[in-house]
Amino acid sequence: MTVTHNGKQNTASKLNDNEWRLSSVDKPRETFTMDRKQMQLAGLLEQVEKQS
Repeated sequence: MTVTHNGKQNTASKLNDNEWRLSSVDKPRETFTMDRKQMQLAGLLEQVEKQS
């Protein structure tokens, strides 16, 4: 699923119940992992839960 953060599109994939891996749509090698609390603070958790 695709989410937008800071004007950039990222693909989010769920690793487990608490962690998500985000990778840039433009540069797929740029990835980072966020836990549920970080996703909530960044405003991405709502986007991800709405799409799934």
